[in-house]
Amino acid sequence: MRKRISAAMIAMAALAVSGCSGNKTAAAPETTTVSPETTAPVKESEAEKKEAPEEKTEETKASVAPIKLPDFNYTKENFPRMDGSTATVPLGKAIASTFLNTTPEDVEDLCHFNRTTQSFRNLLAGDADILIVGEPNAKVFSEMEEAGFKYRIENFATDALIFVVNEDNPVDSLTTDQIRDIYSGKITNWKEVGGNDAEIVPFQRNEGAGSQALILKHVMKDTPMMEAPKGLVATEMGELMTAVKSYDNSANAIGYSVYYYANDMKMANGLKIIAVDGVSPNPKTIRNEEYPHRNAYYSVIPEDADVTDERVKGARVLYDWLVSEDGQRLVSSMGYVSVMDVSSFGDEASGKGHKHQDNFIRLDNGTLTEVSPRDDYGLLMPYDGASLYVSYGYNATGEDEDGYSYLAGYMNGFLDTKGRLVTDPVYNSINVIDYYDSLERNEISLPFYRAVKYDLPYDSAAFNNEDVTLPNENIHQRFISKDGSFVSPEYGYISGMRDHVMCKASDETNDFVIYDLDTNVVMTYDELDKANDGIVSQKLNQGDYLYDVNYSDGYFVFDFNDGYYYVDENSKKIVLGPYSYAEPFKYGRAFVRDGNYASVIDETGKEYIGSGYEMAEILNNGYVVAKNDAGTDIYDKTGKLIHTLPVCSSIGVYDWGFYLSFYSDSGWYYTYYDNEGNELLNDEENIWNFGDKIPIAYANGTKASPKNVSQNESEGVWLMNIITGKSIFIDGASYAYPFYTIEGTADVPYIKVSTYTDENTDTRECVYDEDLKEVFHADNGYINISSDKLTNEWLFVCDDSKGDHYQLFDKNFKLLVETESYPEVYDHYIVYTCDNASIGLDPQGKEIFCYEMKGSYGNE
Repeated sequence: MRKRISAAMIAMAALAVSGCSGNKTAAAPETTTVSPETTAPVKESEAEKKEAPEEKTEETKASVAPIKLPDFNYTKENFPRMDGSTATVPLGKAIASTFLNTTPEDVEDLCHFNRTTQSFRNLLAGDADILIVGEPNAKVFSEMEEAGFKYRIENFATDALIFVVNEDNPVDSLTTDQIRDIYSGKITNWKEVGGNDAEIVPFQRNEGAGSQALILKHVMKDTPMMEAPKGLVATEMGELMTAVKSYDNSANAIGYSVYYYANDMKMANGLKIIAVDGVSPNPKTIRNEEYPHRNAYYSVIPEDADVTDERVKGARVLYDWLVSEDGQRLVSSMGYVSVMDVSSFGDEASGKGHKHQDNFIRLDNGTLTEVSPRDDYGLLMPYDGASLYVSYGYNATGEDEDGYSYLAGYMNGFLDTKGRLVTDPVYNSINVIDYYDSLERNEISLPFYRAVKYDLPYDSAAFNNEDVTLPNENIHQRFISKDGSFVSPEYGYISGMRDHVMCKASDETNDFVIYDLDTNVVMTYDELDKANDGIVSQKLNQGDYLYDVNYSDGYFVFDFNDGYYYVDENSKKIVLGPYSYAEPFKYGRAFVRDGNYASVIDETGKEYIGSGYEMAEILNNGYVVAKNDAGTDIYDKTGKLIHTLPVCSSIGVYDWGFYLSFYSDSGWYYTYYDNEGNELLNDEENIWNFGDKIPIAYANGTKASPKNVSQNESEGVWLMNIITGKSIFIDGASYAYPFYTIEGTADVPYIKVSTYTDENTDTRECVYDEDLKEVFHADNGYINISSDKLTNEWLFVCDDSKGDHYQLFDKNFKLLVETESYPEVYDHYIVYTCDNASIGLDPQGKEIFCYEMKGSYGNE
């Protein structure tokens, strides 16, 4: 299915032919030209009408100028393979989640960074498209030079090694030589550097820690570091900070970290960062190279990659965007020191944020470490608590120059609708269980949470290898019903499917349990095997372990190694199979593949369309379209052949119809049909793009007609209802696209048109319905699709591009609530994070919960 976002992508595909051709209705279609400036305004909220007072801002405040994303349609399938340092994982997650319009948790599978040295080797081997990485050692560049590997490299951010002391220590600055002498044992008393007559207590980090490597590189150099006395080596960053703050109830200790993490901690009360060589570390002095001990972050791409590959295209767009004004805003917003001073981009201080304070009732005294099943919660929702970072440091050879990782991520807890803190932030992650529904062609949520805890080894050496994943025995999972009335036993593997959850003790076992939505156990491995006289265990013992299972209309679909089988949910008996591939039933029929042939069967296994087809699709009205070398056939609901269409290369399905693709000497072209097989448009010049949910075509072009033109040559955007033939031209618009999700297209009857009225800042986004009428717009902002994570209701989030004002709308653009950051919705309740606090709102927008977030640090 083709999903393109703009004329720029059309240009990249080298579609040079212009013009318009298609079979339309006999009556001349209605065509209208509209201007974005003349459309009806959306009613402003009272908050928007109030003019914020002018206020001078610092660069450390969040940028409030609009961040414009690249003009490229990123999807999960074409997203560049990112790799890099563990210290840049947070940025990688921010990039992926921002570009794909989702949460950082949903893009974790796109951010498996392999650390600095290995990531460069992966780029060299063709196993990565772009690196977001710290400064490598010289050996890496030598390897690439020896291999004749050409690459582009760009410095997008900088970090620094910093030193901390107790806030009561009168010493505010040290020279590099003084620090070297302290850590070599030459200087032992604070009075030698202008302080009190007191012994210096120099804390060190454990061997292999990232900051330990930095002090050796930048400060000690050829001078040996003294052996630290027992008790003065901190294996965790939090331990070092605590020790420096309060060792022996004195102000005599000193320690070190990196600026990114110390700044991210906001520095615990009782500590201060000292100047080095008379320069205090801050974004300005680090960026201007005034502060002496710095390390760079780079983006790197191959020079000679295949530019026809969508992931390579996306990588090059991202590479350029990271050093653009908008990219630098994102880098800065994540706490990194951007190479550009983002305060020079015309950002304004919002002055609207306020300090949030704890506002909750503890469910019980003491530490709340588990959800206890109860019937009075109403609804459970996750909130963000402590941010726990873990550093893997150097490997045994000292090659990697990395900092911390987000393996542990944000610690999470549960709150309920009464504003009660049900658990402290003791979970390493809490996510709604979801699954990809091949029938709906989208991701669907279930009314359950997956709550995960990690056992993090105290010995940091346990992480000093290139495999940074935790072993299965260190990961503990349970699934919990949304109302908290059910908490499952601990499992090592939990997977969702339609109306069910499958659990196993680990992913390397076949011994499963399947629950329904009422948390009843409806099938176990032993029950399935017994009902089929031991055949299941025989098949599964011959190959891979049992993983994802599908379900629909009373039948489970299992892959038992030798093929796919349908199992009746009541009798638990195998009723159909084996097939090379099989999908769940829809309309009493299911797509199957037997060897090289595709077919559609009914619940008795009878072939609904006969055999010999290479490809078959069940349409949204229950009809079937199938192709072979003789032609493309359309069958109605009774299995009667009603149309035979030309031989095609492939079939693509929408909710409103389907398309056939063809290849000629001039390239690919497409013909579009409704669900009954009636031709709607023959797009021989490959001008139009379509979305899944509504029959609206969109294309760039001139005022005269839609054309394959570059973004610079385009005069606006054309929209056309392919059923009615009605079309409009939106003068000056930049591009149009449906409301895409990570796994598909949102089921909303709208299309969005964006207009950049100014190259850097001003953006206007308008939403049109099937009748090509504007139903909503946002000036200087963005309209994004979202959903209720528990009910699957589609929602819209409008960002005013000032970074501190979000509006949540229902599917019909009724305003529900306004928040200060991106809202997550759980069965109509809202949770969002702002000013280092996690805030819960009821469906009317009233605050019911607030938890101030704290930072903590694991093994470095």
